[in-house]
Amino acid sequence: MIEKIMKAVKSGNKKRGRNITVGAVIGFLLSCTAVMGADDKYLWIRENSGAIEFNISKTNNSNGNDGDWKEEHPYNDENTWNADTETYINNMTLSSNENNGKRNEGFGDFDLSYGLRLSGTLTEFNFINNGSITATTYSTSSGIDNVGTIGNITNNGSITAKSSGTSSSGIDNYGTIGNVTNNGSITAEGQYGSFGIFNIGTMKNITNNGSMIGGRTSSSTSYGIYNTSGNKMENITNTGIIYGKTNAVKNSGTIGSFNNYGLLISGSTNVVDGISIEAYNDAGGQNKINNYGLAFTADGSGSYENHGASDANHNFGKTWDATIDGVAYKIRNVEADVNSTGGAITNIKSFKIEGGELYSDTTKINDSNSTSNVSVILNGITDTLLVSTGDTNQLDNSVINAYGTAVEFDGTNGGKLTLSRTTVNGGVKTNTAAILGSDDSSKTDTLVLENSVVNGSIDMQGGNDELTIGAGSIVNGKLDGGDDDDTLTFGTNSVASPASITKNNTKDSINISHDIAGFENINVGTKVTFASDLSITGANNIVLEKDGVLLLTLDKNDLDSGKIIGHALYNLGSTTVSSTGGKILLDLDGANGTEIISFGDTNLENSIVPGDNETLDITSKVHTIKAGANPNEVVLVLRWSIPEILKYKGLNEVYHGIGSVNDLIGNFNIKSDEQLVTFIEYLNNIYAGNPYSYSSELSRKSTGMFRDIVTDNQFKANTGKWMIYGGLTHVDGGTKDTYYGKGYYTYDIGSSDMDADTKVTGAYMLGEYGISDTLTSGVVIGGNKLKSDLSNGSKVDGSALYLGAYAKKYVGNLKVTAGAGFQYGDYDADRLAVNRVASDSTESVMKYSDNYNDITYDIYLNGRYSHNIGENLFLEPYGTLSYTYIDQDGANEGSKTLTIETDSKSFDYTVGKVGVDLKKVIPHEKGKSTLSAGVSYTKILDGADEEHITGRFKGGSDFDILVAHKNEHSIGLNAKYALELKNGVIFDVKGTYSIERDSHNGSGKNRTKGEWIIGAGLGYKF
Repeated sequence: MIEKIMKAVKSGNKKRGRNITVGAVIGFLLSCTAVMGADDKYLWIRENSGAIEFNISKTNNSNGNDGDWKEEHPYNDENTWNADTETYINNMTLSSNENNGKRNEGFGDFDLSYGLRLSGTLTEFNFINNGSITATTYSTSSGIDNVGTIGNITNNGSITAKSSGTSSSGIDNYGTIGNVTNNGSITAEGQYGSFGIFNIGTMKNITNNGSMIGGRTSSSTSYGIYNTSGNKMENITNTGIIYGKTNAVKNSGTIGSFNNYGLLISGSTNVVDGISIEAYNDAGGQNKINNYGLAFTADGSGSYENHGASDANHNFGKTWDATIDGVAYKIRNVEADVNSTGGAITNIKSFKIEGGELYSDTTKINDSNSTSNVSVILNGITDTLLVSTGDTNQLDNSVINAYGTAVEFDGTNGGKLTLSRTTVNGGVKTNTAAILGSDDSSKTDTLVLENSVVNGSIDMQGGNDELTIGAGSIVNGKLDGGDDDDTLTFGTNSVASPASITKNNTKDSINISHDIAGFENINVGTKVTFASDLSITGANNIVLEKDGVLLLTLDKNDLDSGKIIGHALYNLGSTTVSSTGGKILLDLDGANGTEIISFGDTNLENSIVPGDNETLDITSKVHTIKAGANPNEVVLVLRWSIPEILKYKGLNEVYHGIGSVNDLIGNFNIKSDEQLVTFIEYLNNIYAGNPYSYSSELSRKSTGMFRDIVTDNQFKANTGKWMIYGGLTHVDGGTKDTYYGKGYYTYDIGSSDMDADTKVTGAYMLGEYGISDTLTSGVVIGGNKLKSDLSNGSKVDGSALYLGAYAKKYVGNLKVTAGAGFQYGDYDADRLAVNRVASDSTESVMKYSDNYNDITYDIYLNGRYSHNIGENLFLEPYGTLSYTYIDQDGANEGSKTLTIETDSKSFDYTVGKVGVDLKKVIPHEKGKSTLSAGVSYTKILDGADEEHITGRFKGGSDFDILVAHKNEHSIGLNAKYALELKNGVIFDVKGTYSIERDSHNGSGKNRTKGEWIIGAGLGYKF
């Protein structure tokens, strides 16, 4: 029954009578008056007809069809998408502070806030979270919301969902999920229900090495894991903490095997519901928990009871051996007294590490698994591990769990501790830290984290304490140095590589997204990322040491008088920032042409020098940085000379065109060599793959078709009579243009191919009048459908109307044809711009369109001589000279971002063509048939050179758009059949296959793919 109630609650904002709490009203008002998601970055990933698509915009229906779906993944400067393995890695903060979607559970669409949403058939899709995912709203909130069929989810960071009006879930599953592995923290707080994991579908194995918390402060039904009626979870392995205000685990469906090696905690009377807790060596099976660890209730005020309100299978003081994922562990549970009648837990002890030795309370543990080079899981309620003196105190590949503080330093002597590949889970109890220092100003605590995870805050308290966080470590909580003179050091001797700092770098870098307080000295000796909304208080000195790189993410929407102040080093008061060999890298998503960044009253010491390869630099490859007009200000300016782009003159002009409009460069994130090459490809598609540069060639081909119809027509009107003739014709061909790079650059584009698939299809009507035996004249009217599809996704479609006139003079065996034509072309161009380095606020795929016209004039002179070489056999050499002039209108793509406009442009061509046909005339009773075959050679005498159309971004500087040079030489193989009957009916069919020699012009190569021309005609001679 409860899941039905929860579905009704989750449907959101239904009438609940008049019993509305003050807290709910305040929560509603706060949600309405907050930022309302202005700086949110969330993500919906779906499968659609076999394609994986991404959306980062708000949607207003549950199917998301009103979203802005793209196959190019967003947030590509920080996150990683491997399409081959279908693995998405999140390294940033995905957040929503508003209702950004809808969900439908049979109650109609209702409001939803999510950080990540998944839908469709994503069977092989895997998601890894190394950052932070949050969803906060008055309505239903889900850190991760799945309504599809997906692969595996791995969480190494934090997933948080909060709702002040309805329910919240860290992971909401309404579909099918593969394996879920949690190494970080999953937390949910909701007014009417909180669930670490809420399953109303099917889930495979769940492995929890971190913390899953459902409703720590909630007053309503809340569970760490909730498996609803009729639904299935496979096996669950817990080495960390699962906490629920009502139950740690609520099961109304089916759960396979369940091994608890850590803590199961409830804030109510029953630790679990719908599943039983058995001894560690029980046979196990469905809906049973084999308990190696601790399972108890905690009322929040210091009273604890063993599960089942008895001392059955309590495990306090017990040690078990277990192999988990192939690793042998010693499961150690703290000593305590458990009342046999009510299960009250009292006299709770702690473990202690001193001089490199592990103790249970005061008793040294002497078995073979007590030293620091083995794997242990230490389970306790509060102060699980006390740290005392000794330079060799270390735990490797271990887990420390507590409801309250997991690790506490000796209040009398202080202590030292190194944690390597170890997870610390604690701070579930309100106002407690996962790791707590000694509160003695005369003592020094030293804590070193090496590739370890802390789920909860670290509070070093009093004394001159030292906290070192090594590369690969994650802290999902606040860092607090407490009183006195404390030092926080990031890294030891990690070699920094700025180019990789924004990639999937959890193994050799540190991401800090929670506040830092009370550390007077902060040393950066490795790659560290500070989130833009991170707060630093109490710091006197921040020193960038050798090999230290502080990546400072910036929020460009957080402004003061037009200056960016949205970063962690703004207004730190008396804090001094200096460098002894390290550097600050400013990471600004979508930086415009000029940006001013203020550090407020933070003291930037003289060693912090802005500039390329200096101690204050920027991740952008297309910006440089310099000192501002005012102290503590730096200015980001566009880099006008980029060697990698300068090698391509045409692309450099397009780049300058972008830079000439201040806010256009903000549509790109270019922070690595690979991204710079991708940006060059974007420029190349504007320069060399622009549909506006292909229509003139379509118009030239179209007029050439009508010209050939006249000159190749062997029928002749009788004197004083008309001949009417019409037909269909089609051209199928194209070009492949290659543009060369210099190859000097590691990631140079080398050469770029641009294919154009061209088709011209039309119909015509010809009327010819016989003036005399030796002179005829005629008119031609026709129309063509024209199309060029480019390999970059752009295209140009058009139609052309042709009107021409000609005259033919027969002198013996020589026929001379002279003619002229006029053509009007109407074109629709679609320019597809794929921005694979788009900034977070920019669409990665845009289509721009415009309609424009051109006018073509064509004059020509043709001569054909017929020489009889046998009985009804003729050899016919011929030649044509033509001149074509094309006047193309300019184009205007409108007002979208990054639209271009072009100027009008004229083209003119002089072309010579010579050939020879072998013709056989076959007389028969009803008329005659003619078969002919031949070869022709065409040369563009003038006009083959490379041309350019002048274009610009709206309000920007001019740049050239390439009209590729033409192949000067081509050879055609021609064949024709003609039938002329005595009753006046005439018919012919012909075909030509044209091949062209590759043409080079130094910077590029042009060749045709081979072009077919076919046609058929039917007429009547009066």
